[in-house]
Parts: sequence; C-alpha cells; structure tokens
Amino acid sequence: MDERSQQHIAKGLAITFSIVYISLFVFAIWKYVSTKDISSITLELVFIVMIPVSIAWFARRDESLTIPKTISGDLIDTGLDKKSRTNRKKYYFLDSLGFAIVVLVLTIISTFFIEKDWQHLYLFPQLSEVANIILTLSLDFFISLLVFFGISHVWEEFNIRRYNRKLDELEDFNE
Repeated sequence: MDERSQQHIAKGLAITFSIVYISLFVFAIWKYVSTKDISSITLELVFIVMIPVSIAWFARRDESLTIPKTISGDLIDTGLDKKSRTNRKKYYFLDSLGFAIVVLVLTIISTFFIEKDWQHLYLFPQLSEVANIILTLSLDFFISLLVFFGISHVWEEFNIRRYNRKLDELEDFNE
C-alpha cells in the first residue's frame, strides 16, 4: 500500500470518527434534555471521552501531532527566542479565549434553558439579581480564561520542548 492510499484511508477514518463523535455528542445532549437525568447518558459520555483518548494514545509516537497548530492547520513557531515565545503566547491566549467563550455559552445554555435554576449564580447577595448573575458569569469567564491559558501554556510549552529535544537527537544521530 502506497502513501497516497494510506492518506485516503486515514481521511476516511477521520471523517467516520468525526461523524460518530458529533452524533454521539448530539444524541447525548438530546437524551439529557429529554430525560433531565445525567446518569442516562453515562455510556455516551464514556465514548465521548474515550474516542479522543484512544486517538491520542495511538498517535503519541508522532511528535509532530503534539506541536500546536493554528485553526488553519499551520504549525506554530517552535523556536526558543523571545519573538517565538511571544507569538506562542498570543496563540495560547486566543485559544484560551475561544475555549472560555464556549464554556461560558454552554454554562448560560445549561443554566437558563436546561436547568432553569440560577440560584447558584448568586455570589454577591448585596447586588440585584441581574447584576449578580452578570458579575458571577463575568468572574467565571475570567477565571476560566486564566485557567485555560495556564494549562495551554504549560502543556504546549512542554510539547514544544519535547519536540525540539527530539529534533536535536535526530540531528545528532545524523552527524
């Protein structure tokens, strides 16, 4: 089997896994909304977690997969100079910002449309109900942003150092 055939098979598998993954996610949300019971979607949640974990497990040997990429698929600069690190921090911030926005939107949808209970959003009892909810969600957003940025920064910098070490080893091996 040549490289082109392997790429076609890999693309077919990726499309199939994507369809299954999205279907599982949609089905789990639909099942949760209709039953209002989180324990009814346990099997779906296991598969939703298991699919990316299994892909990461089998792809762990390819160091190029661990390097951060932009949304368009371009590699982030893996250099160790100040400019490269600054560019990577911008990427980590934008990535964290997007993830924090998604979490905020899902929290709002879950709180106001599924649970229909926002009593847990009252952190500041001296404020009005609306101001309390807005302030609590804003605080949640900024904490999420900081946590996601910290996790992204530590994880991706670790991957970049490991990638650079592997490149150094290969260059030493070739000499």
